[in-house]
Amino acid sequence: MKRFSLALVAAGAAALAIALEGHAAPAQPADPIAAAAPGEERAVYHVDDMAAARDALRNLANHLKAAPQARLALVANGRGIFMLVAGEHDRQGDYSEAIKSLEASGVRFFACNNSMNANNIEPSALVSGVQVVPAGVSALARLQGVEHYAYIKP
Repeated sequence: MKRFSLALVAAGAAALAIALEGHAAPAQPADPIAAAAPGEERAVYHVDDMAAARDALRNLANHLKAAPQARLALVANGRGIFMLVAGEHDRQGDYSEAIKSLEASGVRFFACNNSMNANNIEPSALVSGVQVVPAGVSALARLQGVEHYAYIKP
């Protein structure tokens, strides 16, 4: 009985090999992500807490190094709105400098008007170039649903 089972398995394997002959799987690129066409990569970074502000800026810079043609945006709402206020800083420095550098590389920054109102922040207090949107959650939904941006939460 053991010989019969081995013979049956061998016969099945041979039949499968014959059936698959000439139907090799297509070759895959070494890095499937790198195979994407330039300009196709899109991501929105969401910051709703100041604890994630510096990480988000660092992630954006690293993202641009890896994919210079990527379309990147950051939406700040909740307590994260303070990262977009001119002069705000942490132990590593002023957020404004990093934001201006990233803006020069094409990153778009959006501030939630609802969060600004809740925290008594005037549009004139924001880093130059930051765009105010009516609601951060609406901007996130539009970027993801309509403009097909991937969502990243540092």
